[in-house]
Amino acid sequence: MQEIILSNNLLQVGILPELGASLSFMKYKDMDILRPIDTKNTTLDSNSASMFLMLPFCGRIRGGKFVYWGITRKMKKNQAGIQDPIHGDGWKSKWNVVNKSDTSVTLKMSHDKEEGFPFSYEAQVIYTLKDAELNIETTLTNNAILPMPCGMGIHPFFTKTKDMELKFTSKMVWANESDPIFDRPYPTPEDWQFKDGKPIKSTVFDTCFGGFNGQAEIKYPSLGYQIKMQADEQYGHVVLYSPKGKGFVCLEPCTNASNAFNLASNGVIGTGIKSIGKNQSITGRVSIKIEDE
Repeated sequence: MQEIILSNNLLQVGILPELGASLSFMKYKDMDILRPIDTKNTTLDSNSASMFLMLPFCGRIRGGKFVYWGITRKMKKNQAGIQDPIHGDGWKSKWNVVNKSDTSVTLKMSHDKEEGFPFSYEAQVIYTLKDAELNIETTLTNNAILPMPCGMGIHPFFTKTKDMELKFTSKMVWANESDPIFDRPYPTPEDWQFKDGKPIKSTVFDTCFGGFNGQAEIKYPSLGYQIKMQADEQYGHVVLYSPKGKGFVCLEPCTNASNAFNLASNGVIGTGIKSIGKNQSITGRVSIKIEDE
């Protein structure tokens, strides 16, 4: 499998075009910032990667269908062990390399509505290193006749330590996988507030938050560095995924809430769904920056 390596004097990043344009590793001064992929695994998929892209939607489409412009659209499940289609097509697709340098690569993919998401579109991602910062620029272009509902996000697997601390703002919870409430958001409980920063420890999360301002910090006191994520105004949601007994924590900036298509079709506002006409595009940018403490 082809692996593209970007590097400068501080960062090294591996990209796998055939595996959803996913990252295979991200190192800062030889430290693993993201969980490295297990190259000995013969059944690799993007869920084993260091980071994958979510497009043209983030989270689940519950029941595998949604209504848009009065038409019921269906999508089959796309990940073993999960009953609903999740995270779109990008992470399951082969991407093509368009341009490459030592510190930047541009990849593209095309999707036909006959398989997976029921609209035709093109996607592009540009990964760029600048000093100790990885920039991720994603663009979606609608190739369908009708307007296309869509969203995007990134799904990084940050290395977990006992003393890591998270800091981000949220105003509401859209979905929590152990919570039966899926038809409306509710205010973020005080115990789930990270606006002042606090340790994650062993707490289990699989939760989509709203009211995200695009800024997040992950501190590693024992390792002597911190990570700052900056997402542009497109990304009004963030998912915190911290499963029990795993060596990673995912903090995922997203443009849309989980199950956003169905929520929006039921009249719920603020789901973050974007709608783009034929040949129109949306672009979102996220950066991951490492700083010594």
